[in-house]
Amino acid sequence: MLSIVSPVYNEEPCLSEFLRRVELAAADLGVTHEIILIDDGSVDRSWSIIEEALRNNRALRAIRFSRNFGHHVALSAGLDYASGEWVVVMDSDLQDNPDEIAVLYGKAREGFDVVLGRRERRRHGVLKQLLARLFYRGLNYLSDGTFDPRVGVFRIMSRQVVGEVCRLREVSRFFSGLVAWVGFRQTSVDVQHGSRYAGDTKYPLRRQISLAVDALLAFSEKPLKLAIYVGTSFASAGILYAIAIVVRALLGQIAVLGYASLMAAILIVGGVSTITIGLVGVYVGRVFKQVKARPLYVVSERINFAGDHPSAWADPLSSWPISAPAGTDQGEKHEG
Repeated sequence: MLSIVSPVYNEEPCLSEFLRRVELAAADLGVTHEIILIDDGSVDRSWSIIEEALRNNRALRAIRFSRNFGHHVALSAGLDYASGEWVVVMDSDLQDNPDEIAVLYGKAREGFDVVLGRRERRRHGVLKQLLARLFYRGLNYLSDGTFDPRVGVFRIMSRQVVGEVCRLREVSRFFSGLVAWVGFRQTSVDVQHGSRYAGDTKYPLRRQISLAVDALLAFSEKPLKLAIYVGTSFASAGILYAIAIVVRALLGQIAVLGYASLMAAILIVGGVSTITIGLVGVYVGRVFKQVKARPLYVVSERINFAGDHPSAWADPLSSWPISAPAGTDQGEKHEG
């Protein structure tokens, strides 16, 4: 009835408490459930803790990547393997409160396909909140979207929505954007945003900037259009300046040619040209990565899954399946 999907990356201090609280929240709902943890190449004891928990929890399933593929790819893997009629996606550091699963589920039962958890009061620092607002404001402008900076990955989705999201296999993944793109009846509810239970954040400033760039380039072509507008503006200004110089020269108002102004014009135009070429190169590079049709992730182990891979989606550019390899019964381990 309900699948709870959560990526794990070096969450050794949080995992045991996370599993305990998720189990309590699922038990309170009184529905059949499964918990799917995706170990995204952790280098601490996260996988060992998951293996220990598997011995005592028949509802727990586990996937281990061969290396770190990224948070949003891990979310996609969890959706690939989820079999519930409803799928909850949340982080494993307890900033997403498991008690709020009932709120999302109750709202979804009113007739919505997607219910987003909107954090009433974010527990992040001032700098991180400011950067998030700037990022979403830029993303909304460039993509003509309506992304809310208070909404993270915490949400519940119907089986139909999950199936459509699983069909989207682009390499540059922005999970919230993919869910928004597929449409259906979506709404949001206020939820409590908790503090990180233990450990350090897995999204330092460098990774936040990288995610922002991925999201902007994956969901918008406006940067290319803006480059055209900027180039046109500079070219127009240059033509007007050249006409003004010719007129002043004919009137005898220029005695000495301006070396400094000439160099400034060359540097400005050259800089704009270089930026534009670089921007086009970034888009071309992403197209190159996509047409190679490599799998989004590689699974080294999976435990407690029965039967074949439930969502072996095929890439439209290739006849080869691009999802993770299928497995069999509990305890069996597979090479990626």
